[in-house]
Amino acid sequence: MIASYLPNGAWPEPALWALRWALFLGPLAGAGWLMKREGDDRRRIAALFALLYGMGTIFVAHQVALAAGWWHYGGGALMLAGMPFDILLGGALLFGPVLFLAAPQTNPVLLAGSIVVCLHAPLFSSLRPFVHAGSDWLTGVLVVFLIAHIPALFLARWTAENRRLGARVTLLAFGYGWLAFALLPTLIMRAMGGSWSDVPRTPWILVPAAIVAAPLLLLGATGAHLFALRGGGTPIPLDPTVRLVRGGIYAYIRNPMQTCTAALWLLMGAVLANPWVMAAAAMALVFVLGMVRWHHRYDLLERFPADWLAYREAVPEWWPRWHPWTVEPARFEFSPTVSWQPLLAAWLERRVRGLDVRPGTTLRYVDGSYAAQGPNAVAWALSHINFAAVLLGSALLLVLAPFSTRSPVREAKERRLV
Repeated sequence: MIASYLPNGAWPEPALWALRWALFLGPLAGAGWLMKREGDDRRRIAALFALLYGMGTIFVAHQVALAAGWWHYGGGALMLAGMPFDILLGGALLFGPVLFLAAPQTNPVLLAGSIVVCLHAPLFSSLRPFVHAGSDWLTGVLVVFLIAHIPALFLARWTAENRRLGARVTLLAFGYGWLAFALLPTLIMRAMGGSWSDVPRTPWILVPAAIVAAPLLLLGATGAHLFALRGGGTPIPLDPTVRLVRGGIYAYIRNPMQTCTAALWLLMGAVLANPWVMAAAAMALVFVLGMVRWHHRYDLLERFPADWLAYREAVPEWWPRWHPWTVEPARFEFSPTVSWQPLLAAWLERRVRGLDVRPGTTLRYVDGSYAAQGPNAVAWALSHINFAAVLLGSALLLVLAPFSTRSPVREAKERRLV
């Protein structure tokens, strides 16, 4: 719209440079001022979560836009994979801490929609040579908002209000995945050499790599999932669980998410033939030795002193046990009148550890205060066999858990409301 009123249909280049730096320095200053002014610690945490989510997802959404030809950037200063890095940081700050803390009660869809209508629609096509808009640039803007900006604002709002735990953990895991396995390797290769074009095209490398990556991704995803399902919290210590999670994959390994991250960095570096990407695995080790152990010492040990010490002694940090560690046996009930259930019960009874298999009225799994029914109960029973079986059960739970009738997440929410 504005382009038709400008000389040559574009802003003067000095004005574009001023705009570019304003899009970074403005959100940076605004975020700092709003975070300092904010008196609610939980809102500060919510703003930080939105920032972390936005950094990886904005980068990936822009890669989609660039590949689709919706727009491309001009110039070469501070570029990362075809995108200005300062714009990435400014966007994550603006659509995270700044907009959330400035308007915490505003619906994110309305907030984002007003920005598209008032800013993107009139300005975007007039930003040459900084941005060269394609014919379908509005589609790209909507994709970026749907993938990155709107979910970041919802994540902040739900975190501040301490609700929608399952959706929060899903968004945190989704955002972390792109941050850790897309943005960070790109930064490493930009600094130390290498690019994504180094990925070999031969199936004999890519297929085995995908086969190895699948259980590693499952390991990390189920680690985050159980924090919500069984712990009533998120994987990030700033928003911790209300229970010590020792079931499922956590009966085999204490740090499944960190193990997943380190192993995937090693795998990515090997596929890319890039030792610097492989070296990123050391960051996972440093994170465990620093942040994770600090959290364990000053949080878990204080809240669950006896339980945490016993668990720490029995379950390894990095390399999983083959059989599960349990404190008290869980219970699996089955109906003797349903033809296939006694066969399943007999098969389980020969293989499980720490699971009491007994007749009942329906398929039911009970472990302390946690209960699951139907297919969920079978998935939990598999977690009592060995490490291979718990991965299968975890995959089933990732699909079936949204259909659970009862979980500690709901119980924790009810207790907070009472």
